[in-house]
Amino acid sequence: MTRRVTDRVSFRILGALRAGVRGEAVDLGGRRSRLVLAALLLEPDRPVPVDRLVDVVWPERPPASARTQVAIAVSGLRRAFRQAGCAGHVIETVRPGYRIPAEAGTIDALDAQERIAGARLRAGEGRPAAAAGLYRGALALWDGPVLAGLRREPIETGALRWEELRLTALEEVAQVELALGRHHQLVGDLMGPVGEHPYRERLRALLMLALARAGRTSEALDVFQEGRRRLDEELGLEPGRELRDLQTAILRDDPSTQPPGVRYCAGPRGRALRWRRTAGTVRVIRSC
Repeated sequence: MTRRVTDRVSFRILGALRAGVRGEAVDLGGRRSRLVLAALLLEPDRPVPVDRLVDVVWPERPPASARTQVAIAVSGLRRAFRQAGCAGHVIETVRPGYRIPAEAGTIDALDAQERIAGARLRAGEGRPAAAAGLYRGALALWDGPVLAGLRREPIETGALRWEELRLTALEEVAQVELALGRHHQLVGDLMGPVGEHPYRERLRALLMLALARAGRTSEALDVFQEGRRRLDEELGLEPGRELRDLQTAILRDDPSTQPPGVRYCAGPRGRALRWRRTAGTVRVIRSC
């Protein structure tokens, strides 16, 4: 009796394109096959027309045999999946092209999306630690630019959705972890992304706040000034209100720029005392 093949593929697109079955890598062939597979994975469970696949593989002047060569690439991928122990329906033929059905395998990007949705739910329920764990688990699925190395405009455009999701999740987990008092570790996490996305003001504001709460006030103000300089020189713009208000708050040593648990009260002779409640006791940190 012939054994029924039911193994599913684990697809990775949050970084270089990969596929595996039971932990073993699937040989995806050459660049043409990888471009076809990438285009299909960017629209999971949806038919992708052959003409669109042709445009992905040959941005200009496709050969007369382009549609046939796409079919050959799909055939080669199907063969590779079968040899890895997968069912023959990993790539289906559906008018007007091909589709990877949802039941064929898992895609790391969809896994990340699901974890982020769960993190948002827990954050809304007032469970920040649980939310942070799910956010971090989702962000760990990215190990490089989406579909790295497959430089085609349709691929790069489709990948933008997942890059935007990563940055939004990073901003959201930073907000949660600031509330949990994890500002020290956030500084290192945010430095790189702010450098890579200098015009993303929400990300810059979160780095400024993390630095301020870590006691690195001058560095927080430097981050603001660097953002202002780049906006002015490269775009002719001024920082938005969020950044400007945060700069003012840092300069004034506003309580909102201090770690959770730090409060102010009236001290002797009307001086303000900064204090932290720890294990039921109140400890004065410094007078102002």
